[in-house]
Parts: sequence; structure tokens; C-alpha cells
Amino acid sequence: MNFKPHHTAFTVKNTEESIKWYEDKLRFEVTHRYNKHGMEITQLKLDDVRIELFNYGSETRPLPQYCKSLKEDLLVVGTKHLCIETDNLDKTTEELKSKGVEFTQDIDTAGFGGRYIFFKDCNGILIELYESPK
Repeated sequence: MNFKPHHTAFTVKNTEESIKWYEDKLRFEVTHRYNKHGMEITQLKLDDVRIELFNYGSETRPLPQYCKSLKEDLLVVGTKHLCIETDNLDKTTEELKSKGVEFTQDIDTAGFGGRYIFFKDCNGILIELYESPK
């Protein structure tokens, strides 16, 4: 058997706001939109990275406060974040800051090599940018 990642899914509070954020800030493009099992589903793609947005309308619950802090969220069992690799972390970080993206820390070094930084999407979901060692 061969496996490779296909997508990461996020439940979002507002589909249109989330689509606009991912398009404007990260240049994702919508590939599919549909409704199924009482939820609105949107798939977006940027190069080889795919995300899927779920929205349950009035039944959608807010992100718990502890998930908005990397240090607090790491203590809780479950999926932690989406990591997107970039070839120039400094340039990408500056570009995103100029677009108003909220970063949670300064650039740091990874124990296995490379550098990383975390930021939040419009829902407070944590996303990591990673640059491999050169």
C-alpha cells in the first residue's frame, strides 16, 4: 500500500469569511463546494496542500479558548495544527504580516532541523509555516 496526505479539515464559524481569508492571505483556491449531511463543505487547494472547510450553520460551536494558544493546546490529545512548508520563511512571514495575519510567536528552530513559526487563521485555528534546512 502507498499512502500520502490528501487534506486537512477544519470546522469554521463562517464559510464565506474563511474562504476569503484563505484566498487573500495564503492564495488558496476553491476547488469544490457542496452540502452533505447537514453541513456546508468547501475544499481549497494551494499547490499540493488541500484543506476542507466544514460549517454546520447555527450548530457550529466556537473554537475552545485553549486551542487558540499553542502551549495550552499541545497539552490536549488530538490534532494540533496544519503545517505548510515554504522555501523562504522570512519572506513569507513578512508578506503575511503585511496582510494582517496574527502570529503567535517569533521564528524558532525545529529540533529536527529547519525553522518554523505559527499563526492563526480567521477562526483562531493554528497553522505552522516550516522551512527545511538549507
